[in-house]
Amino acid sequence: MKFLKNITKLSGCQAAILTNQSAFGYQGKYHFQTYSEIFDLKTIFLPEHGLFAELQDQVSGDELSYLFGSMKIVNLYGKEESSLVPPRETLKGIDVVIIDIKDVGSRYYTFLTTAYYILEELSKLKKETGKAPVFLVIDSPNPIGQKVEGTPLQEVYQSFVGVKTVLHRHGLTPGGLLSYYNETFQLNVDVVVVPIGTIHPKTLSTFEWVPPSPNIPTQNTCFVYPGMCLLEGTNLSEGRGTTKPFETFGSPYLVGKEKIELDKRLSSHQKGNFLLRNLRFLPTFHKHKGIICEGYQLMVLKPKQFHSLYFVLYFLRQLGDLYPSQFEYLKGVYEFRSDRPAIELLTGDSYLLEYLHGKHTDSDIELYLEENETRWSKAIKAYRY
Repeated sequence: MKFLKNITKLSGCQAAILTNQSAFGYQGKYHFQTYSEIFDLKTIFLPEHGLFAELQDQVSGDELSYLFGSMKIVNLYGKEESSLVPPRETLKGIDVVIIDIKDVGSRYYTFLTTAYYILEELSKLKKETGKAPVFLVIDSPNPIGQKVEGTPLQEVYQSFVGVKTVLHRHGLTPGGLLSYYNETFQLNVDVVVVPIGTIHPKTLSTFEWVPPSPNIPTQNTCFVYPGMCLLEGTNLSEGRGTTKPFETFGSPYLVGKEKIELDKRLSSHQKGNFLLRNLRFLPTFHKHKGIICEGYQLMVLKPKQFHSLYFVLYFLRQLGDLYPSQFEYLKGVYEFRSDRPAIELLTGDSYLLEYLHGKHTDSDIELYLEENETRWSKAIKAYRY
């Protein structure tokens, strides 16, 4: 992993950038605006949700249009899976590809998968031609720190919402994770990491949280997301269409004596690390739009101790037990994959999937998670700084 403290050394280079509104703050501008004063910025690559997080999840950005001088806008989240990879012609004549975009610390979050696909394309270009642009990562802190959760994604479940070998909550910064990809998968691209504080010293301390996507409105959302994202694979609302997505969740069928029993079971899980506030909510869009849902607000009391993934795995297991005829795992296309249901792509581990379907004990899962988290923490030690 190479470090660079002064990007003006690359002044005048022809560049492309993967970015969105989360890269904001220095001099009160979006970073791509300030970089255009340093580089000959030719192209902006758009991630899922668009440049200003205008679009909801799984909505194509093909219709988006921006005008920034002579810069070309290339959408990397279109209607077809092929759109996720940058066209080869967009890399021709480019000296530097800049990655300046915030991550939220979970492998499902697609921005760094888009960056990984760019990295793979640069690797192919280098093998074919002997050279490729420098891959420059403007690094930023992981909003949920170095704590890790989960198990390595097994290759059979790899998709746009999960790169093989990575844990659900990876504990790395963008620079660390992308360097891990480059070295672990032997991509041999010239990856250079620039800590954001060395070039934009006031960015992190001066400005408030800028939502990187529509349903990550606050930093608190990031703490529950490593587990709560699994609800995307179920018929429960994960809170889209509310002001607290992923913190608010539920369904119209969470009623009756089963709900009382569910409350009882959840209250004894990771006791003291979180609080569930019973509530009703009305999603304005997405699942159960316009229908009153019974559910909860998940309030994390001890972020360093609370294990979001284990909480959700346990929660889904209880729903399968208490609501067998109403609770469902969704089928159909999810993030361009139709061969496997979303819950498999998100969980990414056959042992955890077996637990969701009634196999293995809670203590088995706790031990399995702990062993894999310890192993991952040792494997990524070189990519933390």
